[in-house]
Amino acid sequence: MANKLSKHHFWQWFLRHNKEYMEFTKKSKKELKYWMNELTAHLRAYFKFLHFSIYVRKEGEAVLTISVSGNARYFKYVDKIVGIAPEIPGWTVQALEAPRPIDFFWEEEMGHTGIDPHELRCTIPDGDHLPDIVVYHSLYTEAKQWNFIHAAETAIYNVLGERSFGLDIGTITVGNLSSAPDNAELIKLEDLPAYLPPSPSGLVVDASGQIWER
Repeated sequence: MANKLSKHHFWQWFLRHNKEYMEFTKKSKKELKYWMNELTAHLRAYFKFLHFSIYVRKEGEAVLTISVSGNARYFKYVDKIVGIAPEIPGWTVQALEAPRPIDFFWEEEMGHTGIDPHELRCTIPDGDHLPDIVVYHSLYTEAKQWNFIHAAETAIYNVLGERSFGLDIGTITVGNLSSAPDNAELIKLEDLPAYLPPSPSGLVVDASGQIWER
């Protein structure tokens, strides 16, 4: 369970040690494992389902992203801890994963399946509050159902970003391209964001530091 003390404790700790992460490419595997475990432990002292990623843009400039793997129930914990983040020289602190290329980290996650994310197609959302998404591929079979579900979820997460993935769509199902209705208009998954409304941030932080829920 989250608590106010541990939120501030995390940022106090990160202020003291952030340079270790700015220079993580220079560390040995043993050192890197230690500092990654330390960051995980301090972050999860606030809320146990939090994750993080670090992207060093260039020397002296990095991004810390705090995430909950698209679970919308927990977005408020991410928004609150990011909302009180102090100014840290060289760092941008980001709540939830931003949209990224459809094939981001694909080889590591899905390369063994032979699925090309650029070949995935989906029906156009019907305008419901939480439209269900049906994803099609010509190589889909029931024997590979779970591979294709994971592929569809990964691709949609990438193109929508974490907040929209958690808030703007309903269920994701998969099928063979031949099973798509004859009159269905299919689009590339990369085009899906254009058919969904943008998601507002769950929280607003005013000039005094007061946090307001939308």
